[in-house]
Amino acid sequence: MANSEHLALIKQGVETWNSWYSKHKQITPDLAQANLINLNLRGINLKGAILQQANFSQADLSNSQLANANLEQANLLGTNLFDANFKGANLDYVIFAQATINTKTIMAIKYRKVYEIVNHQAVNKNFSGIDLSNSNLFRADLSNADLSNAKLLNVNFNSANLSSAYFYKADLTGANLQNADLRNAYFSYANLTAVNFSGALCCGTYFKDAELKFANFKTAKFSQKTMIDPKWYSVWEIVNYGAARKNLSGADLSNANLQGVDFESANLTNAKLSHTILRRSNLTNANLTNSDLAGANVCGVDLDRANLKGARLKSIISDRHTKLSTLNSHKNNFKPDLTVKEKSIDLKTSALSSSPTKIQHNQNQLVQSTTVKKKSGGNRLGILLIAIVATAGYIFWTQNPEYPWSLKLKIWRTQLEQLMP
Repeated sequence: MANSEHLALIKQGVETWNSWYSKHKQITPDLAQANLINLNLRGINLKGAILQQANFSQADLSNSQLANANLEQANLLGTNLFDANFKGANLDYVIFAQATINTKTIMAIKYRKVYEIVNHQAVNKNFSGIDLSNSNLFRADLSNADLSNAKLLNVNFNSANLSSAYFYKADLTGANLQNADLRNAYFSYANLTAVNFSGALCCGTYFKDAELKFANFKTAKFSQKTMIDPKWYSVWEIVNYGAARKNLSGADLSNANLQGVDFESANLTNAKLSHTILRRSNLTNANLTNSDLAGANVCGVDLDRANLKGARLKSIISDRHTKLSTLNSHKNNFKPDLTVKEKSIDLKTSALSSSPTKIQHNQNQLVQSTTVKKKSGGNRLGILLIAIVATAGYIFWTQNPEYPWSLKLKIWRTQLEQLMP
């Protein structure tokens, strides 16, 4: 949220703001999420300002100074940006639709390209190898465009027209293609990890050999002409039609996004579910015998009465909403406290986790055992010393006839006193 003092100042006009800012250069203006619609901010100084999610739609920012400012997710819809200086500014996910710039508008090449794609024709254009990561291309028309080898990480393609676009070996990790038109688009060998395809039109789309780990296919529209590897077609089918009572024995569903799927009473014996997103899925009465769930996300999952016999559960991710049958937890040695991250046993922690009564009892046993051993050891030592002294005394007594009796007794007594503990 914007600083209330800063917001009040900027609404007093550019002259008031610039005068204040020139006297307080040590302050970083904070106008995050500020509503600045239709304001005349011509010539304003906002260097280094925090302007994330600020709304400048229809405002006049011509000749403004915005160097090094953070405008991430700012709304510049229909904004006048003539002669504006955005040098070093963060313009990730900015809305540039209907904004106006000129040759004197200073901004990074990447952001100027985003502006051009959003506001001008990009159909049939060659963007091979381009880097548009973290940009907002909402409703952009890139139909028939060449985006091969492009870096498109986390790009917002929501409702964009990407029909017949060429994405060979492009990296779209984390991109949002929700409701996008992907008809006949080509994604061979593209990285589509964690891409959101929900609601996307994928009729005739070519996905073969693409990386589709954690992709969201919920409500994505496939047709008989959609080309995709069998594993990911199965994932799409499960996500959209459910898997209750379905036979998925031995199925490879690893690294898939199966969030919210109904697996009630499904046969998942020997299934590969490692690192699979099963968040809020229903696995009640599912047979998971000998399945591999290592690293799977089961937060909020209902595992009640599921058969987990022989299942691999190493490093699975759970939370307090994960439902686990007490009976099965015991039978399978399942330890919920070790599910988030497998740890080596800490002897100190294990000891402290015992009840105080049990700890005191163990300590008393240890003290008593030590005392008994010490006493029995002391008795044996005393007997041994007496035997040694007696033997030495006998030898001295019999082998030294020249010594008088009184002297022999005195020497023997002195030696005995020195040796005895």
